[in-house]
Amino acid sequence: MLRKKLIIVGLFADVQTAPITQASELANLLRVHGYDVLTVSRHRDKWKRLTDIVTTLFRRSTDYDVAVVQFYSGNSFIWQFIAAHIVKLLGKKLVLTIHGGGVPAAIAKYKKRYLSVLRKADVITVPSGFIADRLKIYGLQAHLVENTIPLKQYPFYNKEDIRPGVLWMRSFGSIYNPLMAVRAIDVLKAYYPHVKMYMGGIDMGMQHETDLLIRELGLQNNIEIVGFMDVEKKKYYAEICDVYISTNRIDNAPVTFLEMWAMGLPIVSTNVGGVSHLVTDNEDGLLVADDDHVAMAEKIRLIIEYKTISSGLIEAGKEKVGAYDEEVVYHKWDSILSTL
Repeated sequence: MLRKKLIIVGLFADVQTAPITQASELANLLRVHGYDVLTVSRHRDKWKRLTDIVTTLFRRSTDYDVAVVQFYSGNSFIWQFIAAHIVKLLGKKLVLTIHGGGVPAAIAKYKKRYLSVLRKADVITVPSGFIADRLKIYGLQAHLVENTIPLKQYPFYNKEDIRPGVLWMRSFGSIYNPLMAVRAIDVLKAYYPHVKMYMGGIDMGMQHETDLLIRELGLQNNIEIVGFMDVEKKKYYAEICDVYISTNRIDNAPVTFLEMWAMGLPIVSTNVGGVSHLVTDNEDGLLVADDDHVAMAEKIRLIIEYKTISSGLIEAGKEKVGAYDEEVVYHKWDSILSTL
């Protein structure tokens, strides 16, 4: 059967300076399996990205049959809105793949605006049941297609004895709440004076404030900010740390969790958005309320002090991440694309 030619619309950032996106992962996955895939755009500036997307969709219109548009809330909406309208104007098939954990709240607030785009889609995909359930409220059906990681690239580290070594890795911005992580370490220091946390990620406006809190609490020897983490850097810190924490205020189905499960780190996370659809509390991760740094510190202590808890979390995480392997997810995408 002749495969459709694709264009994937999203952010394809330089992997040396920013995290690899699910748009990039999907493009690579489909190309490996023989799909002809165009991508747009590599611009981080929203106006340059919009210009690039619009011109590429028109200029390369004979080079694709299906457009797969990555869908988020917030500032990304403008280019998603315009891209969806252009794709349908050109008579192409449209797949909207939703990633942002803030999308359900955005639909509730701007119902007419968001539904006008979502209802143009021939297919909607979501990486978790959380968003699928929310879309049903508006009569929208979504296909569950999990985020994917190349599992073979991630070594599994056997964590026999859990030490007070903590990894935090997202971005220094308000929705990632890095200050909660710092305060959790301040609590843990009373029990483990040499507790160490490494904080990795790009600055989205809060790195200076985070550093000030570290100094205010006298945690300069306990917390180190290590900048952006590419895959090799993630491997290094996953090996020397024994617990991964997520302090997000908004989330959906974070790929970071898959990476940590693959490398053998138990996870403690805030229970926000779609996290509970991905993490089963007390089975493959431990969940706490948003911004409750004391509870997070206590959960970390449980992992350090009780081997039965840590080993159970590690084994369950290792088993769960197998469902997110590239080959499993590829067959779901191939099935969807073949019907268009």
